[in-house]
Amino acid sequence: MNIIQLQYLITAAGYGSFTKAASVHHMTVPTISQSVRQLEEELDTVIFHRTKKGIVPTKEGQLVLQHAASILKSVDLMKQELSHLKEEYSENIIISTIPGLVPQVVQTTIEFAGKYPLLNVQMIEGDTQTVMNHVNEGHASMGLISYSSKQQQDASLDWMPIIQGNAVLIVNKNSSLRFLNTVTAEDLKNEVFVLYKDEDIERIAQHLVSEHPSNRIALSSNNMEALYQMVVKGDTITIGPDFILHSLPASYQKQIVTIPLKQYHSDPVILGRITRKKEQATRMVEEFTARLSELLNGI
Repeated sequence: MNIIQLQYLITAAGYGSFTKAASVHHMTVPTISQSVRQLEEELDTVIFHRTKKGIVPTKEGQLVLQHAASILKSVDLMKQELSHLKEEYSENIIISTIPGLVPQVVQTTIEFAGKYPLLNVQMIEGDTQTVMNHVNEGHASMGLISYSSKQQQDASLDWMPIIQGNAVLIVNKNSSLRFLNTVTAEDLKNEVFVLYKDEDIERIAQHLVSEHPSNRIALSSNNMEALYQMVVKGDTITIGPDFILHSLPASYQKQIVTIPLKQYHSDPVILGRITRKKEQATRMVEEFTARLSELLNGI
C-alpha cells in the first residue's frame, strides 16, 4: 500500500469510473485498475463492484475509502506543517566578521546549506570597529570579533562570549623558542614577527618587539593563510589566542608550537558574538552561533 494507490482509489470512487480516474491522473486505465486490484489483494477485500456502468464501493470498500481519505488528509496536513517549518528557516543572516573567523563561518554555512536549503547567509569582512559599526547600524544580523576581558564594551550592543583563551607566542616546531615554558619580552631577540591586524595583538606585539632593537615586524595582515605560511615556512613568529589552533588546517597544527606569554596570562582574549541590544537574536542566528562555538572548541 502506498500514497499513490490511495489517491487512485479515492479518485476512482469519486467518479465511479477507472476511465475517468485514469484521465485525471494522466495514466492508462489498466494502470488504475491494476493498482486497485493490488490493493484489494493486499487487504484481502473486494473494494468495488465492477459493472458495465462503472464501479460501486462494497460495504467493505466504503470502510477502506473512509480510512484512505483520512490517511490522505493526514499526509496533506503533514506536508503543510513541513512547508511552514521550512519557511521558518527561509531566513537571511548577514554576518559581519573579522577575517580570522572566515573559515569557521564558511564551514558552518556549508553545513547549514544542506540542513536548511532556504537559508541565505551573507558574510561581510572587516576589522573590529567595522564589524561593530555594521551591527550597530543594522547592516548585519550579528558580528564576530575578538576583544580583551578588560576592553570597555559598547553599551548599545549585547556581547556574548563564544570562546575564551590567552595570548600565546606561535612559532614553528624548529624554532629554538619551542623549548621555553613561557616567554617574556627579554627572551625575544633577533626575531621577525608577522602579525594579525588587531588592536590587542598589536599592543602586545609592540611591547615584545620594542624590547630589543634587533626585533622587527615583517608583515601585518588579516590573511590568516599568509601569516601561518610565514610562520611555518619563513621562520617567523606571531601572536594569537591559544584557541586559534582549532581553526587552522591540520597540516599547520602539526608544524607549530604555542608558548604562553607570561605577562599576559591573566588578561584573557575573548572571541564573541555581538548583536544589537533589545533585538532578540533569531533562532537561526542562535543555532549558527552554537555551531561556530563547536568548531572553535574543536568539537
